[in-house]
Amino acid sequence: MKNNLFYVIPMAGLGTRFLEAGYALPKYMLSAGGATIFEHSLRSLPLELAAGLVFVALKSHQEEHDLEDFIGAALKRLPGVPPGLKPGIILLDAPTSGQAETVLKARGAVPPGSELAIYNIDTHFKSPTLAGALADPAKKRDGVIGCFTLKARDPKWSFAALAPDGTVAATAEKEQISENALTGFYHFTRAEDFFGAAAEALASGRKTRGEHYVAPLYNGLIAAGRAFTLDRAESMVALGTPEDLVKAAHRDF
Repeated sequence: MKNNLFYVIPMAGLGTRFLEAGYALPKYMLSAGGATIFEHSLRSLPLELAAGLVFVALKSHQEEHDLEDFIGAALKRLPGVPPGLKPGIILLDAPTSGQAETVLKARGAVPPGSELAIYNIDTHFKSPTLAGALADPAKKRDGVIGCFTLKARDPKWSFAALAPDGTVAATAEKEQISENALTGFYHFTRAEDFFGAAAEALASGRKTRGEHYVAPLYNGLIAAGRAFTLDRAESMVALGTPEDLVKAAHRDF
């Protein structure tokens, strides 16, 4: 079966905490543990399943830091990238109202009938089961959400609660409704499920904690009868703050 999975990677944030800490490069270009944050993040994904790979970034990062060359060189170092796969790069003039709006900017780059997987650019996880879940219609149902077990109280993450049948009952942003914290990997078997939900959220002005996040969009789709499953990572590393970067320098990825 031909792959029709398109990865969209939103990376159009300013990285304010890193700028304030004195870093000159965009966050994802910084290195820790022998590779850039960009590479650590993408190593989380089964890239061999990709039919397309789309990055949404700031135009200023292309103009000031040769983003296109950076991405091209990094992809050559990553395992699993299909031969001949040419990444798409969408450049924005300014940051958006949140990750959901950023990914919505890629709507025209994802062909109708495709699957969509969204992943952020500042976390790294390992899951030996994700590729199998994405390749199996019975396992992925209407989409797969990446998670890791978080028993400690730490509501900075997104979360998902499960129904008795093992499908996702609800998602929440910055509200710890379960021990299932989310890795930032969001998959939709029908890309249009995401794009439709995101467009409706933007049109209505409906935000969560002041931003348009991806995770809360699943709730409307669940209410409409869609069924989503969780894929549990065996390890998870945050790379989103200067403090995370310092810790990551001593980790074995």
